[in-house]
Amino acid sequence: MVTVPRWPEDSRSRLVDAAMSLFGEHGYSGTTVDEIAARAGVTARTFFRHFADKEEVLFADDDTLLPGLLASIAAAPGPIAADALMLHALTTLAAVMQPQRPALVARQRIIDTDVSLTGRELAKQARWQQGVTATLIERGFDPDEAEILSAIGFAIFVRALHAWLADDDGPDLADRIRDALPRARTVLDAVSAR
Repeated sequence: MVTVPRWPEDSRSRLVDAAMSLFGEHGYSGTTVDEIAARAGVTARTFFRHFADKEEVLFADDDTLLPGLLASIAAAPGPIAADALMLHALTTLAAVMQPQRPALVARQRIIDTDVSLTGRELAKQARWQQGVTATLIERGFDPDEAEILSAIGFAIFVRALHAWLADDDGPDLADRIRDALPRARTVLDAVSAR
């Protein structure tokens, strides 16, 4: 006897697609979990098997992006200078995100419409930063230096990411990161000279 799964294996991706479509049509606050589930062809119960709440749908890519970022830091051939490691890790992440730009632009537009989503995004970034700090410490960086490097890396990445999402015709995300690193060094030098 063949057992049929109670919900399709691709239901998570279908739920994300349905949610993004509905958020675009009716806005984030105008969309319910039941509507998302119905559009995806599953039940609300199936929705909650994949996501804790409606907000989490917008951050579904964390499950793959964060582990990939941490793996790129851990696997970089060592010993490596901090700036080279930062460039390697951030451009590796950028390469994964580049083909997803249209979906990321749509997602950011939705996040920008709701203060609770902006808060969730900031909480996500804080969790990512903690993970990066811990991975840098595992690589042998001093804990204080690891925390500072992580904060600088996130500042560079978030600035490059938002500029990339807002600019349809500009450089790709990795190029923006490559351009930002020397500028960050220049700013640090200028501040320390005051």
